Amino acid sequence: MRYVFAKDLQPGMILAQELLDSKGRVMVEKESSLSEFIIKKINKDGYDGVYIQDELSSDICIESALGISLWIKAMECVRLRNISQCKNVANEIVESLYGRKDISLDLSDFRTNENYIFAHSVNVAVLSCLVGMGFGMEVEELYNLTFAALIHDLGKLDISEEIRNKAGRLTKEEFQIMKSHAELSYELIKDRSDVSAHVKKAVRSHHENVDGSGYPDGILGDAQSIFTKILHVVDVYDALVSRSPYKRPYSPQETIEYLMGGCGLLFAQEVVSTLIKFVPMYPKGTEVELSDGRSGIIVENTGIHNLRPVVRLYDSTILDLAKPEHFNTTIQLKNYRRISEKYEWERKEMLGNGKRYRILIVDDMRTNLQMMQDMLGEDYDLILAKSGQQAISYIDKKDLPDLIMLDIDMPEMDGIETACQIRMRTEHKYIPIMFVTSLCDKETVMKCKSLNPESYIVRPYKPVYVRTEIKRILGGWGH
Repeated sequence: MRYVFAKDLQPGMILAQELLDSKGRVMVEKESSLSEFIIKKINKDGYDGVYIQDELSSDICIESALGISLWIKAMECVRLRNISQCKNVANEIVESLYGRKDISLDLSDFRTNENYIFAHSVNVAVLSCLVGMGFGMEVEELYNLTFAALIHDLGKLDISEEIRNKAGRLTKEEFQIMKSHAELSYELIKDRSDVSAHVKKAVRSHHENVDGSGYPDGILGDAQSIFTKILHVVDVYDALVSRSPYKRPYSPQETIEYLMGGCGLLFAQEVVSTLIKFVPMYPKGTEVELSDGRSGIIVENTGIHNLRPVVRLYDSTILDLAKPEHFNTTIQLKNYRRISEKYEWERKEMLGNGKRYRILIVDDMRTNLQMMQDMLGEDYDLILAKSGQQAISYIDKKDLPDLIMLDIDMPEMDGIETACQIRMRTEHKYIPIMFVTSLCDKETVMKCKSLNPESYIVRPYKPVYVRTEIKRILGGWGH
């Protein structure tokens, strides 16, 4: 079987797996022939794609991490916010995964626009269990970790659908409401004697960053449990690789670059490393294009082939990218890029005819300003300032930008003082601030945190991390 994006489906293709609707019911049976009506519904409901059967991929077997009945049960107990049932289902998920040597995660997670929270919760539970297994956790620990993952977002169901599914950037007030979901989830379980303290703590703190800049309590990484660190990484990973009502999907490779770029600030290095090692990055059956122009399908993706998979070319040639003679061949993932661009275009249309955001970048180093110009100038309208005073003068005289990027270590007026002055002058309108710096000592981090910035990036950084952070902030989907 192979994965075909929804936009590429054709009438007559044979479905390789059952297709569920937003309530977890079987909408189309396995081995059914797709009709134009079903294809239109697949696209309308927000599915990324489905698995089909054909001769090209007839020997590729993809066993879902969870059986369809357990997947449906898991989504249902999250939808009903049935804590006791979630606990039982978490145990079943661990029993389903524990001891399996090769787990091939597929792409058909039955996620639609309507059931995003439920499907996301199930995905995070599965991925957290895999990462926990990678850490060598005992079964009892895996039960608690998976249970915490399954219920970590239940508080979002107390937030209006208008806010949690908003396509555009959240206002400051809306973002504060959205951030309350971690505490709301905790409130559901804090007085239950059948829920362990480890689970309660992880649910409350799954948005805590290792540098102390997260929420709701600003806990530093040294004080965070391994459950908290795993939930945070996995939650972000699954949110980025999946389509949601408010963002386009990123490829697993883009997402890994983002997670790696955030190690030591947002994410725990050991958790990201374990995720990369034990969670398949290239799902079997995925169509890919190679750097030499050839195309094919992923046929093996575990162990040494996690980051360098085995590809079957369309002429039936098998290419093992883990072998030294193929080290110079890379995967382009053009299918991901095409579909990502499509969703990004749709999002911009919803925001109002593709609005270009304006970013004020403040840095005393001309080379750093030029670097940002080269990195971001094509996608954003940039205003460049070489000092805090220049930035404040601009704020006083011109239209306000959508985002301010501030270097901290500047002469005369540093970035923190500049941010304070800007906050005083813009009380009537909240402008997100992103600090960019070479300084990451505890004192500097705490001073920055007191100003409630949207992000804190330490040099040297990877461009993909900076671009993704900007999209997260301006798109309002980092919640």
